[in-house]
Order: sequence, then C-alpha cells, then structure tokens
Amino acid sequence: MANTIQIRDFIDYQQLFYHMQYKRSLGGYVLEITQDNVSKQAILLIIKILLASRSLTKQELTTTINGLLNLTTPSDQQEIRPIIRNEQFYYVPVHHGQPLLRTIWAFSQFITKKQAVDIDYQRQHGECKHYTILPEAVIFSEYYFYIISYSPEGNGDRFFRADRIRNFHQAPVKITQSYADRFEDGELRQHIQYMQPGKKITLQFEYWGIVEAALDRFPNAIIKARYPEKDSVLIEAEAYDAEAKMWLLSQGNLVKVISPISFKKIIVREINTTLIKYNASN
Repeated sequence: MANTIQIRDFIDYQQLFYHMQYKRSLGGYVLEITQDNVSKQAILLIIKILLASRSLTKQELTTTINGLLNLTTPSDQQEIRPIIRNEQFYYVPVHHGQPLLRTIWAFSQFITKKQAVDIDYQRQHGECKHYTILPEAVIFSEYYFYIISYSPEGNGDRFFRADRIRNFHQAPVKITQSYADRFEDGELRQHIQYMQPGKKITLQFEYWGIVEAALDRFPNAIIKARYPEKDSVLIEAEAYDAEAKMWLLSQGNLVKVISPISFKKIIVREINTTLIKYNASN
C-alpha cells in the first residue's frame, strides 16, 4: 500500500497523465493513461485566454467557463476557481454587446457545407447594407471575430465583423469558386494581424525595440542584418500594407521603414500629417 501511495504522490507531483486504478479481477493496480483528457492546466490556460480576449458577453463567458470546468474533476474545479475569480468578477467585454456563440457556430456550419448566405451588415457609421456572401473562414483577432467571405459583388475576399451581422440566412443562390481562388486561413495568419488586408508587400524596416515583439507581430519575419553599434536589427516580412502601417506607426521612434520606397513615403506622409495636427494652434 505504501508503494501505491508513493506512486500516486509522484504522479500528482509531476503532473503526469496517468491514473492508478485498482482492478479486482487482476488482484492489483493498473496504471491507466489519461492524456486524452483535457488537463486542469490546459483548462486554466483556455479560460485565461478567454478572459483576456474580452470577446464574449458576460453571460456567454460564464456559461463557457462553467462548461470548461465541468470537463475536470470537482477537486480540480476547486483549484481553478480561486485563480480566475477576481479576473472573472472584473471582466469587461468589448462594447458591441452582441452574443456571438450562435453566430459563430452557424457560420462555421455554412463554411463546412459551402453554403452561400444573405446577411444584413451594419457598417462602421451605423448604416446597414445587404450582402450575399460565401463564408470561407472564421478568424479571431484583436478582440473581434471576423467572417472571411468571398463576395461576388466585391470581386474577392471581404472581412465582416461577426458582431456587426444583424440578420443572416442561407441564400437561395449558389456561389462557386475556382480551386485557385480558394481561401487559406492558415496562410492569412502569416501575413495579417489587424484584419486590415490591403495590398501584400515585402517589407523591410530597421527596429530598435524588443525584437521578439516584431517577430511575433509578423510570423514570417526574418532578421536580415544586425547592427550592434546602433543596437538595432533589419527585419524583413511579408505583410499587408494597411495593417503593417498601423503597427509601424504605433512603434514611434523605435522603427524606420526601409522598403518598399512607395510604402516608406506613405509612412513619412502619415508622420508629417500627425506633426501638423500637433503643431496646429488650438
């Protein structure tokens, strides 16, 4: 019995995916693998990510957290709840206030079945517009869920924020795409972070900030050169110009765009416009 207790203590201490189970028919204990189960550590991380995303309404968040906790044992729940209690209590969702679980699930089904959808979409300034689209992927980025869709009207892929879709139903028409035009959401993740597609460019910039932050922002980025005397690096990445501009401008004097020259001119123009506003008399 002492050896059994020691083994169990060791498994618990090392947080291994094993469980000691007594089998009467065998007259002893069997070591069972439980790695197919979701561990309490994974549940905690998923809940932490949900809390940080701020993407769900408070009611949806509570329902989701309770569902995740129900995947663990009561003792594991007692360990996790105190860790998340304060953050859950002070949770503030993003301002749109729209429930999203039903919408995200519905559009995921449309994607799987390759069904066209009619939507009423509320645009940035409040006006609504009707679209017939072919949903291709659901992407989460910067607090919001996006439905990436092929739109014949727009002759290409469009980005629709899920919380701005007011009404939707399966369209009576069928929209088809060629194999060459199929959407690759995994590839999109390599080039875009702010859901502002624009034009894809090969970007080079000198950077004086935390290098890992720049490499994480552009997953396909590589360091082309290091300048120890200036404490900077030259980074190259493929990105969409609109979203790259947003991040580069947020870095202030920690970044200098090198190429392409046309894109560098856009950045300089944006900086000069900002300076004019600051220098203007009130």
